[in-house]
Amino acid sequence: MTKQMNLKKINETMRAYLGLKYHLVGVKIRKTGIQERESHLKPERPMAFCHMVRTASKQEKAFLYERADEACPIAQTVLGFRTPRFAEARSCKDPSDTKSVLVASLDHINENPDVILAILTPKQMMDLTTILQAGKSELLSVEFNGEAACAEFAVNPYIEHKANLSMLCHGARIIYSDFRDNKLIFGAPPEVFVQTAEVMNGITKTGEALCGCRTSDIPAEVISEFQRVGLSKGTDYFFGKIARHNIRAYLGKGFHGRLKFVTFHIPVRMSSEREAREMVKKLQEVLSRPYRVSSRSYWLDLTMTAGVDELGIDLFDAESIEIAAKEFVNKVTRYLSRIEIKGVK
Repeated sequence: MTKQMNLKKINETMRAYLGLKYHLVGVKIRKTGIQERESHLKPERPMAFCHMVRTASKQEKAFLYERADEACPIAQTVLGFRTPRFAEARSCKDPSDTKSVLVASLDHINENPDVILAILTPKQMMDLTTILQAGKSELLSVEFNGEAACAEFAVNPYIEHKANLSMLCHGARIIYSDFRDNKLIFGAPPEVFVQTAEVMNGITKTGEALCGCRTSDIPAEVISEFQRVGLSKGTDYFFGKIARHNIRAYLGKGFHGRLKFVTFHIPVRMSSEREAREMVKKLQEVLSRPYRVSSRSYWLDLTMTAGVDELGIDLFDAESIEIAAKEFVNKVTRYLSRIEIKGVK
């Protein structure tokens, strides 16, 4: 592993950024059995691997189990507890020398996992994909066929050392566990999650600190297009009025130095610091990523930070910039109306 992992921090960062209700899960496939000091982690009755993953994520639990504790025959083979009976075993752990498997939420795992799992909705997977692909030209490639989900989200990443996605299977949704129709599982080696959390932290800090790259480092063509929209150049942001509302725009760079992220910001003045703090609490109940709110003195700061490609913005086209900015203003106005703040200044 190239970087020291802080598993709790990774869990915290990704849950906050993606709006995950439950926890990330780590999986460790071991060649040793369960020691007496570890016996308290054994499940009380046989359970399927997929059900342990769901329970660990939802209830912040840890399970350490052997073949006799695995309720799903397919998972026994896929995870390497027993040798495959058929010639086709591409998605099975080889050699079949697994003695025990640890499944635990990242807050409770006591070993470095081989694979980390995230239970996501399609929208959360879309948001995660934009981070995974930041600065990359190739597409995210995954393999799944709707069968043996444990092979897709856990063993495939373990064998291939790369990320994969599973739409789950009937065993995970109906027979052994009860994953909802809107859930899928993303699995990847820990390094992928380390890098992803770092990018998420960078984006979040940009939004909270409200700072972008210096406008003197931005191509003149981009500056010209922002000015055509009516946004003037500041030191590290553009400012002006869009749809009669004050707005600022900050640009940030990705891994390879190209402009990759944009933050739109609208300040809203309250009558007091107390009111500003109260409005932040109300807005946090209705806002969804990538929208954020914070307060400073009498002001509310409403921001949206996202990838340029994610938002479909062409920074070299004034019309594209104006459409995105107006959509931001309109969305913020609707959020404010929901908590009965009528004016945006």
